[in-house]
Amino acid sequence: MTLSSSFVGIVVLGLAGVAALPACSSSSSVSGSVPPSLGISCSTTTSVSDAASARSTLAAASAGTCVVLPAGTYAGPFTVPAGVALVAQNGSRATITGGTAQEPAVSLGEGSQLGAIDLVDSGGVGIAVRAANAVLSNLTVTGSKNAAVAVLCRETATPGCGTGTVTITDVLLSKSTLGLWVSGAHVAWKGGGSTSHAGTALASAAGVVAQDGAKLDLENVTIEKNEGVGVLVDGAKTTASIKNATVNENGERGIWAQKVNGTIDAPALRIEGSQVTKNKIVGVGAMESHGIIIVSGRIADTVAAPLVTNLESTEQIGDGLGLFAGSGDLKVEDALFETNARAAGVIDGSDRGIIIVSGKVGAGGSGLKFVVQNSKTTEIQIAEGDRSVPPKPLGISAPALSLPPVL
Repeated sequence: MTLSSSFVGIVVLGLAGVAALPACSSSSSVSGSVPPSLGISCSTTTSVSDAASARSTLAAASAGTCVVLPAGTYAGPFTVPAGVALVAQNGSRATITGGTAQEPAVSLGEGSQLGAIDLVDSGGVGIAVRAANAVLSNLTVTGSKNAAVAVLCRETATPGCGTGTVTITDVLLSKSTLGLWVSGAHVAWKGGGSTSHAGTALASAAGVVAQDGAKLDLENVTIEKNEGVGVLVDGAKTTASIKNATVNENGERGIWAQKVNGTIDAPALRIEGSQVTKNKIVGVGAMESHGIIIVSGRIADTVAAPLVTNLESTEQIGDGLGLFAGSGDLKVEDALFETNARAAGVIDGSDRGIIIVSGKVGAGGSGLKFVVQNSKTTEIQIAEGDRSVPPKPLGISAPALSLPPVL
């Protein structure tokens, strides 16, 4: 598999005509060799001793086989075939190095699994998954020169890929050029985080990117201290659910939606019980988007940054909530807004349907709560005590964020 040199991490791609991982029997040829906490069972387990034997064993393995790595360091790349698992031996961890700009350190096929592995310093994508179904459990990925994990599923290549799920559990991605990148696939990620990514390319340094009709479910995940955006949700067919997450100290907006297309009853983006704090520019923001629900949680401590605005001036912008460029169908319920640098929120150019009820709204550092300006609708339900009218319109800077190259 050849990947763009500008993208490194984990990629999951769909393969037509290959069944999802079959249910495996509880018996194993090597008793107790697979960590039970991974939730991976095998009809057969085979231990290997070095990288060369791991590659040859994987190449010959049939679905239901677990290939077991004893503690140690193994030079990739490795390709895990459909229905096969690559795991560290019970009670230990294995480290994988290697990978290039053209070839990920680990490539996963349909229904394959990866567990109890530490992947470090990949020259490109760390883990690439091209599949509708796969399992990543108890992993760390550090220092990838592109995305740490990339998941790609194309309906044209894999009919029904939207009905499968790539499951990520207790996985930590850190210090790569990009964290998790998802295109077209359904990814359900629970536990772990995506932190401290950095890079100089336009689309780099993000914690999580979902695009091209992806379905993203994040639960109890920490997205923090990335140089770029924390979570980016892009495109009319892309949806995301973010529950009990922490999105903290990201340098280019916390959670940002662009051109998503939902309704209040069927939201494209739902944020529930999450802490969105100390992000620069805006905590939660959207442009040209509809169907955003925020339930409970806290959006606070947004940090101001100097930006050139639509008023052709440079202003310090740091708002808890930002809704721009014809966005609407937004509902906020029982959420706390406090100590954001400029305003609790700015709604600029909305075309319909803004509802902000209950919760608690504290003024920003400029004394502003929710500011509504340049809007084309009267369908705005915000308590008078939660609204502010500044002496002149606020400057706005809300360009669409660039996307990573599609693999």
